[in-house]
Amino acid sequence: MSAPFALTEKQREANALLQSSAKHILLEGGSRSGKTLLLTRAVCARAIKAPKSRHAILRFHFKDCKESIGMDTLPNVMSRCFPQVPYSLNKQDWIATLPNKSEIWLGGLDDKDRTEKVLGKEYATIYLNEISQISYSARNLARTRLAQNVTYAHNDEIRQLALKMYYDCNPPSKSHWSYRIFHQRIDPETKMALADADNHKAMRINPRDN
Repeated sequence: MSAPFALTEKQREANALLQSSAKHILLEGGSRSGKTLLLTRAVCARAIKAPKSRHAILRFHFKDCKESIGMDTLPNVMSRCFPQVPYSLNKQDWIATLPNKSEIWLGGLDDKDRTEKVLGKEYATIYLNEISQISYSARNLARTRLAQNVTYAHNDEIRQLALKMYYDCNPPSKSHWSYRIFHQRIDPETKMALADADNHKAMRINPRDN
């Protein structure tokens, strides 16, 4: 049986950032820093919160997403962080379905047919895993599908679930589009300052923080 999950101090800081008002959030850090687990946990929490919501976790290679997320991180997160929430994982389409009819879609951006199938839907959350392998144009294509409007109940109020796009990678090189967006706060193509710079936040976590 998996050990119960408890956040470290640094992970609590990262989790607070993931729940902040920023729309685009990058966690960067080395292997075994826990960034993938934290981000998958945030996606699952959002899916549990808002019934009938749809969320996507994408990598460049679908095979990597299936093996890393679908067969490892996602089951680990659900068993350790949300053991009271049953879910089913369709291993033909690689869609996890929760009791509230929310869905978490797993996909890759390397296969045209599968990409068209996944990006034929709208999502409340899109998580791009290992973005060092993902091109800026692919990121922008995925970003167009961040458009599902869903609500959830909170203390007798009906609230809108904020759209979120999450990213992770090892600390990027200065030539990578993520460095230009999240650190230089410029558009990678035009080199102009981002109009919505405050909507882009980045944080580094290290293996010792896990």
